[in-house]
Amino acid sequence: MDRDDPSANAARWTDPGARLLRIGRHGEAALAGDLSRLATESPAGRRDPQRQLLIGEVAGRPWFVTRADPVPGPGRRVAPLRQSDLPPAEREIVWAGLAALNWHESAPLCPRCHGVTEASQGGLSRICTACAAVVFPRTDPAVISAVLDDRDRIVLARQPSWEPGRVSVLAGFVEAGEAAEHALVREVGEETSLRVTAARYISSQPWPFPRSLMLGYVARAEGDIALSDHELAEAAHYSRDQVRDLTTAGTLILPAPMSIARSLVDGWLADRLPAPESGADLSTPLGPEIPDPSQP
Repeated sequence: MDRDDPSANAARWTDPGARLLRIGRHGEAALAGDLSRLATESPAGRRDPQRQLLIGEVAGRPWFVTRADPVPGPGRRVAPLRQSDLPPAEREIVWAGLAALNWHESAPLCPRCHGVTEASQGGLSRICTACAAVVFPRTDPAVISAVLDDRDRIVLARQPSWEPGRVSVLAGFVEAGEAAEHALVREVGEETSLRVTAARYISSQPWPFPRSLMLGYVARAEGDIALSDHELAEAAHYSRDQVRDLTTAGTLILPAPMSIARSLVDGWLADRLPAPESGADLSTPLGPEIPDPSQP
């Protein structure tokens, strides 16, 4: 989709099939009563290209997003997007809209000359009004992993700011110049003192709170858990039966259904995760060597 043409973007705004997604200041949106569909509306009035951002087209339908205070109408309710369980296609629309809003609101000044920037290309980028530099969104990569021991137990941990019982899998940001696999090894070691011996990439998920891209793994690690920094309040190995029993009893709270963390836990519970055995060399900071395709 070409977003460079302002007249084409204006035509998309008036398209009968266009939809406008409103997201509140605290990351909430209006959802359908059954929580299975976005309760969106057709755009109305004249478009403000600095506030109503074009985030793309799905099946030929233009989608716009704006920051607002959603007001629930008949058959609607307002729900926090972190905890909402939307179908995959609608989830991606929400993630794209929330990420666009968060980035535009955090980039009012040009990183080159500190001049004022404004939204351009329908919202895909920002352009400096002083030096004409074009600025594109920034994404912060992070690794997240279901870390298993040799008995196939999973490591679940709680951050100090979380309520008692709320847990998730291990995660951390990739540092500058660092391979994702080595960020995984480092983060697991720093947080739990466990040593990752194998890892396998599973999938990724944008997590626009405010602008992360979560790279999901399953990993095997050895050793005993020892909290070696202040990032975690507690961490332990859990068997599948323990997780099922504790969640049923309400004493263990798993990640939100929309998160890749929950997908990893659910995949492990259902024994659907692939074996975390790989040929990647996790010991060198330069990352795994890529084979030469010209060699047999």
